[in-house]
Amino acid sequence: MSDPATDPIILEQHGAIALVRLNLPAKRNALVPALVAALTSILDRIAADRTIRAVVLTGAGGAFCAGGDLGGMEASDPLGGTAMMRSCQGIVRRIATLPQPVVAAVEGAAFGAGFSIALACDLVVVGPGSRFCAAFGKVGLMPDLGLLWSLPQRVPLGRARELLMLCDVVGGEAAVAEHIADVLVPDAEILATALTRARRLADAAPGAVTAIKRVLAAWPQGLDDVLRAEEVGQSLLIATADHGAARTAFFEKRPVDFEGR
Repeated sequence: MSDPATDPIILEQHGAIALVRLNLPAKRNALVPALVAALTSILDRIAADRTIRAVVLTGAGGAFCAGGDLGGMEASDPLGGTAMMRSCQGIVRRIATLPQPVVAAVEGAAFGAGFSIALACDLVVVGPGSRFCAAFGKVGLMPDLGLLWSLPQRVPLGRARELLMLCDVVGGEAAVAEHIADVLVPDAEILATALTRARRLADAAPGAVTAIKRVLAAWPQGLDDVLRAEEVGQSLLIATADHGAARTAFFEKRPVDFEGR
């Protein structure tokens, strides 16, 4: 069992939903090595767990994630910095390629690499008090953890360039209006709404959701690449028990319960 007093990551399972909470509120859930290692391990466990059909990722203490731990960055150790960067990159790589869909419940700030982690998720739920900022330039760094990949998927390239270079803070309402985030609810309802969305995703056909994630994770692609991915993925999905059950349910005009990937 996770210990909320000491563990950097808290994992709870709500039926088929895994709730993953970054748990270093004193550091606003910054990416210190212990948190990165724990989150990496938990994401690997979730990927291998067929009982988990969707994931909600959130932060403790009123913040989602403040990004990198500036106090732990050692300018005189570039090799150590590279190793830590690769560890952090592994988080967004896992989120983007996880078989299960991931919903980010962004309470408070998602700054720097926290912004990157939120946008690596499949859906982003926010409130008026949520805030996003690509704050890298304020400390003389470039955006990392895939934000140069994920942000242009959500906003036009010119707007992405502006956000990445000017380091503007975007509140929750504006984030949804600009499609940086997906769902706006009162701040007190962010987590509950994220869990509700996750339950809807958990009820979808797992194999189909995984296939969609796999293709989108390879963005940007040309049409021919997408058509080839469809050819392989759809051929496999047609042969699954879930598709057969869904066909039968469709003709019998009743709901279908998908069994798993």
